[in-house]
Amino acid sequence: MGEKYKRGRTIVESVPKTIQGTRYLWQLSHHDHELAGEIGQALQIPPLVALILTKRQISSPSQARDFLYSRLENLASPHQLPDIEKAVIRIVRAIEHREQIVVYGDYDVDGIAATALLVHFISRLGGKVQWYLPHRIDEGYGLNKRALSQLHGQSVSLVVTVDCGSSDHDAIQHARELGIDVIVTDHHQPPRHLPAANVLLNPKLDQDVTELRDLAGVGVAFYLVTALRTHFRRSGRWNVSDQPNLREYLDWVALGTLADMAPLTSTNRILTSVGLLELSRTSRYGLRALREICGLDNSQVGDWDVLFRLGPRLNAPGRMGNGELALRLLLSTDLSEARTLARQVDEINRERQVAEDKLLAEVLASVEADNSFQASGSLVLASPGWHKGLLGLVASRLVERFNKPTVLLTQVDQVWEGSGRSVPTFDLHRALDCCSEHLLRFGGHRQAAGLRLKQEQLPGFREAFESIVTKEIPREDLPRTLKVDSVARLDEINPGVMTYLELMQPFGVGNPEPIFCCQDFQVENLRILKGSHLQLRLRQGNTRLNAIGFRLLESGQTAPVPERLVFSPRWNYWQGEKRLQLYIIDYC
Repeated sequence: MGEKYKRGRTIVESVPKTIQGTRYLWQLSHHDHELAGEIGQALQIPPLVALILTKRQISSPSQARDFLYSRLENLASPHQLPDIEKAVIRIVRAIEHREQIVVYGDYDVDGIAATALLVHFISRLGGKVQWYLPHRIDEGYGLNKRALSQLHGQSVSLVVTVDCGSSDHDAIQHARELGIDVIVTDHHQPPRHLPAANVLLNPKLDQDVTELRDLAGVGVAFYLVTALRTHFRRSGRWNVSDQPNLREYLDWVALGTLADMAPLTSTNRILTSVGLLELSRTSRYGLRALREICGLDNSQVGDWDVLFRLGPRLNAPGRMGNGELALRLLLSTDLSEARTLARQVDEINRERQVAEDKLLAEVLASVEADNSFQASGSLVLASPGWHKGLLGLVASRLVERFNKPTVLLTQVDQVWEGSGRSVPTFDLHRALDCCSEHLLRFGGHRQAAGLRLKQEQLPGFREAFESIVTKEIPREDLPRTLKVDSVARLDEINPGVMTYLELMQPFGVGNPEPIFCCQDFQVENLRILKGSHLQLRLRQGNTRLNAIGFRLLESGQTAPVPERLVFSPRWNYWQGEKRLQLYIIDYC
């Protein structure tokens, strides 16, 4: 191992493995310096970057190279998905026989993007296709009998779901009785007993499907489209040179995958990395108009922009009731229309923000009014007047605030219906499965799920859920932990390192933004901005950097002089200039 790749050993060893900050208990990572040296020398990358790569489940220089330089040729084959050929054959038959096809979607960004993708591609193949999105408040998530009966009346003979369907036993049985074939494409955790669909396309159905297991709903739809293209190429419809370029669909894939918080590893990482490039230069009028509204019309679009700008706006119509406005925006072929739709989506998002803050205040008042919640390991709250579309967002904010698995319920048609969110170490879907005797229906993922139960089932569910939580999570107050990737000197945070950190993007679940710890610096300047933001000018040796931490201070709090910081480095763009800045997460 070269000398420069022995970097930081003495520095790292001089820092405790755990440090109590003002907000989090910092947990400093253990490093494999030998592996980091091997990766660093092979790729000729900065030592700090090589160390970070060893914390991303990378065990060789070749894996590190593939991680940094995402290539579409490294994507897994669509035929790893069980029964994908059955789905292709049924869709091809429907296209060739001019059957009426409906893509039945979901009202979140993942479902809307998947619907747009499949509708657009089947139309391109000459299929008779339309779309259907259920109304969140009036119909709820997934397939429902009323909608299927309506579609039957329109001579629909094939329904292809996206981002839903795995748990819709009754509705799918109803469709079959009506003579409608159903292809379910989904990525949610399947139930023990599967519905009687003609085809179930879900990567979580087969334990041997590893590279595609974490696809979002739009990822499953993209792989179905990939298999359809292969079929038509082999049948002689296209040759390799004139077949549709599926890369142009990756803007929608990146939107849905990032917004749905799917793990950004393996296949998802490739799809989103290339997809963000496509999103930055997209010719789609809907996405161009949305970017304009978000102030991103001339910018490279990153993961943060999807999560906090584009995604919330596309989600807002579906959260407030009907996601059709967002879907029409994605599919718009007229720039003037797209700009009108983008303004409407933006206004609905503003309304969503106001309503969410109001609901959060109501829920917090309920928590504070009931002393039993302080001693409980979970939060299960219900009120008839709460807005169904906002429960998941508010549950997430409660998890962040109280560090407890949280379920929020509202009254719909004389039953309780709502959303749950969890802490990273607790499998919410498995917990709901264990409580299923108290539920009418549930579905979702490890960290987020939806559920439905009778009013009289609520006390039993609350007790059963709390019992599971307290068995798996110790009753004593658990500190909020923060995993720190490495100790770093200020001179190691430089434009060269930032180039490689940008190659590690997009950041998210499974590939978190790197977090560093720094000590032994001088604070040359300290300011409090707007009462709660901490701004610092740091010096270490000959290196000076600006740092800022948002909402780190309580109103009126005396400004601290930190001895240690944990931070993520980012570029700050201001008035046409690009400057390196540290974004403070915690201090002590």
